[in-house]
Amino acid sequence: MKNVTFPANENVLKSLQLAIQSYSNYLSSYIDALNKYISHQRRVSTLRFERATLIKYVKKLRFFNEELMSMDMVQQYRGGNLIKTAVCSLASFFIRCLEVMDLLNYYLTQSLKNETISKTLNRDLVVSEDCVVFLESTYRHYVKFTQWMLEALDIHDATLTVEVLQFARKCAKEDGLDLEETDDILLQEVGVVSSASEYQELLDEWCLVLSEQYMGLTKAFEAETTRWSEIFEGRK
Repeated sequence: MKNVTFPANENVLKSLQLAIQSYSNYLSSYIDALNKYISHQRRVSTLRFERATLIKYVKKLRFFNEELMSMDMVQQYRGGNLIKTAVCSLASFFIRCLEVMDLLNYYLTQSLKNETISKTLNRDLVVSEDCVVFLESTYRHYVKFTQWMLEALDIHDATLTVEVLQFARKCAKEDGLDLEETDDILLQEVGVVSSASEYQELLDEWCLVLSEQYMGLTKAFEAETTRWSEIFEGRK
């Protein structure tokens, strides 16, 4: 087994700070898009309950985002702390965010969609299938990143696991899938790093991947908000 008990040097901590910014960008993209959708929902009186539910989600995302923006990894963990200590603490918070995002995505693509269609008889007032593809892809990449940041340091803790990841592994095992050949990002195995510099290098690469996912999601949301504006304006 590799020795991954190296200290959290300043370079690694700065890279973890970039990961925090990536998560903040992810949450902010939802906050901005949902605020616009909530504003449009005011024009449809039958969607009062759905609007109130979305407002609750936005408040939760704002809380998470404010917490992220208050974190200073260099200030908090420099001075001899092990990298595992910093990563476990950060991953625990990331997982809290992911669990809420999972529920929110389900609400947007299932419950809200069904209720909106039922109450308005209009399928254009919901999240489009094209946008759903970006929602799911981005979420899965953030889940995988959070798994990677733990398992790359050989951290395996039942309290630091995302539900969707456990479920994917369970289904793969029951189906007898070969994890070495799967294209499912959630099932791809994570290698353990051998040094702080290797961890930092891979962490920076992951942040670039997350940035690409975030930008794709943002463009998808921009297209949705433009479409929603045209549709809701037409219902005045």
